[in-house]
Amino acid sequence: MFQRFFVLSITAISIISIAPAQTPTFSEHVAPIIFNHCTSCHRTGEIAPFALTNYSEVQANSQMIKYAVSTGIMPPWKPVRDYGNFVDERRLTPEEKKTIIDWVDGGTPEGDVSKLPKLPTFPEGSQLGVPDLVLQIPVKWKVQGNLQDVYRNFVVPTGLLEDKSIAAIEVRPGNKKVVHHVLMWNDTTGTGRKLDAMDTPAGYEEFGGAGFDNVAASYPGWAPGTTPRYFPAGIGMKLYKNSDIIIQVHYAPSPTDEEDQTSINIFFKKEKTVREFTEAAILPDYIPGGYNAFVIPANQVKTFKATYTVKEDRTVLGVFPHMHNLGKSAKLYAVTPLKDTIKLINIADWDFHWQGTYSYKMLQKVPKNSKLYYEATYDNTQANPNNPNTPPQTVQWGFSTSEEMFLCYVFSMPYQNGDENISQETPTSVTDDMNSDIAPDIIQVDGIFPQPVGTTSHINFTLFVNADVNMDIVDLNGKIVGSKSHIPVSIGQNSIALPEGIPSTGMYVCRIHINGKIMSIPFIASR
Repeated sequence: MFQRFFVLSITAISIISIAPAQTPTFSEHVAPIIFNHCTSCHRTGEIAPFALTNYSEVQANSQMIKYAVSTGIMPPWKPVRDYGNFVDERRLTPEEKKTIIDWVDGGTPEGDVSKLPKLPTFPEGSQLGVPDLVLQIPVKWKVQGNLQDVYRNFVVPTGLLEDKSIAAIEVRPGNKKVVHHVLMWNDTTGTGRKLDAMDTPAGYEEFGGAGFDNVAASYPGWAPGTTPRYFPAGIGMKLYKNSDIIIQVHYAPSPTDEEDQTSINIFFKKEKTVREFTEAAILPDYIPGGYNAFVIPANQVKTFKATYTVKEDRTVLGVFPHMHNLGKSAKLYAVTPLKDTIKLINIADWDFHWQGTYSYKMLQKVPKNSKLYYEATYDNTQANPNNPNTPPQTVQWGFSTSEEMFLCYVFSMPYQNGDENISQETPTSVTDDMNSDIAPDIIQVDGIFPQPVGTTSHINFTLFVNADVNMDIVDLNGKIVGSKSHIPVSIGQNSIALPEGIPSTGMYVCRIHINGKIMSIPFIASR
């Protein structure tokens, strides 16, 4: 009897274990992933070669999408997971990748269209409000339809008569079909103008850099999918008087003739006291032997390691590693006097075409006397498909395509107590009605009443699960001005008084935190 029961039990377990899992559907499972991670670039007028805004478009490109996500080509996000926690990560989780692959392998079913999420709304015009200064490249640059990459540096005078503190920089590509990425530097020496005068037409050709070392500042760059943000309250960058902005535009290969006139919106700080953060460049000065030792022999893979001792407590806001086409990997980390390792960034699979500034979600403290290490590996063999030389040639430091660079910008400032609690996930748009990564089956917000918000205003919402709710109020510089924690809320209609602490009249954002997710509701306050 026992033996018979045992056999039947094993048979039942076997039947259960081989039962096929339910195939994901587009409407319920795949569309949220595509809309959140792909559609910002894959839509009409953007740089991606095809649109992904509905079932038909995604289904038609399903095999290509499967290949791109399974190999990690898309979305284009190079830093290794858990080696630095960055703002606006364009990364799929293993679960999201599996969902897409299973959907494609399962025949790409559309599913119940009533479960299809709403297509995101992408703001037109400035996403940060009215800029204080607009700088535009001086000509409508003609991009030839010859399928060639172009890197062009445009020199634009700022016209400033005094130094200013920058609150935000917003890049506005003039033609998103061809503008692949934008880098920016502040030049106080006039060197950019001299290089411009030596080249015709407007601007000068350069590959991945300003074309000279002594720039006054390097600013966070832009690539498709980058979200413009204000720097945190009381923190900014310097824009110097009588200076030029060098705007490097990488124009992607195009099969048709196009025109572009990219512009930069700059917003200045209103605060009287601003902590300026600056960029420091890790260059071959910090490797044994200096620039003379930066030699990459033909047919070799070679690694260089720079070491720098941090002379005071520093707060790091972001990093920008840079190499050319021989680049293979880049890693930046610090080892504290207590032998703790601070992981700042690790790009294990370098791609020159996807580079930029990586800003941390929370500011990072690097203690005094820490050792800062930057390691970069270069592949100068025929196995590197991006090698500009055939056959490979010995390569040294330089700004041109056939030369290489060993460079990592570190954006930092002197540390102050509490800096590591400052978030850089500041509001991104003054026009958003609601930014939410909480599924609609968890919460539905009716609004904040009355407005303008006074001392008796409440947020009204319907909750579809029992949960502990955390709430905070942030200003448009990302500073938290009020909060409530661990509010037990039951299923059904609810009304919660807003946290106290709103200091003055203006626009604020109420953020609701549920189960690790955030919903943001902007409002106007009157004090």
